[in-house]
Amino acid sequence: MRTANDIADWIVRYSADELGAPVDPMSLEKLTYYAQAFHLALNDEPLFGDEVQAWKWGPVVPAVYKRYQGFGANPIFSDADVPAAVVGKKISDFLSQIIGFFRQYTASTLSRATHWEEPWRDASGFAENIIRQRDMQVYYRELMSVGELALSRHELLGTIPEPRWSSFYLAGICARKMTAHPFYDSGLANKLAESVGQPKDFPPAFFDPVKDRDFVDFTRDEDPSDTIRRAIS
Repeated sequence: MRTANDIADWIVRYSADELGAPVDPMSLEKLTYYAQAFHLALNDEPLFGDEVQAWKWGPVVPAVYKRYQGFGANPIFSDADVPAAVVGKKISDFLSQIIGFFRQYTASTLSRATHWEEPWRDASGFAENIIRQRDMQVYYRELMSVGELALSRHELLGTIPEPRWSSFYLAGICARKMTAHPFYDSGLANKLAESVGQPKDFPPAFFDPVKDRDFVDFTRDEDPSDTIRRAIS
């Protein structure tokens, strides 16, 4: 299986070489964590086998921390003489989505975000401080599910930007009213909190099963309201 350092190496090279925006160590730790978390949630399998620990400033993979700690808070540049890790096109495409979404946030913002999410908060209370893969998978899958449901109720699924998982993730944060989370959007949260009622033109009985029929015939000469009243009478 790929190691966390394989993933970190890909992120470092992609950020510097493709995006022209080298990543710093703290951001790298959080990007590696979110890559693992969303890969678990979306694909039912880990991206790498290394354990993730809940440290003071957020989730950390010790092996990745050890490899890049010498950079301090400075941008990371890979050693050109060291061959790049090979992860394959599917993983590369997935990681480019992760970087594309999370790179808009600073290292400190990413750190604060993980502090308001259950996997880090739960693990930080134990001496072992390991963030279990199962906890990541369940939490982020449920958060995305909440977001997708909230968006669907307001008929917004057709307008959300790609990647869709990130839209579900943000909508989940807003729908759960996680107001202290740095990704929280009060405008979206208020929209998702609006009640969604039944169409005013239809009586409540219209949504009950049609008596003795599987469908309703709407004819050209009959007003739709009359057809509805006939169907439910």
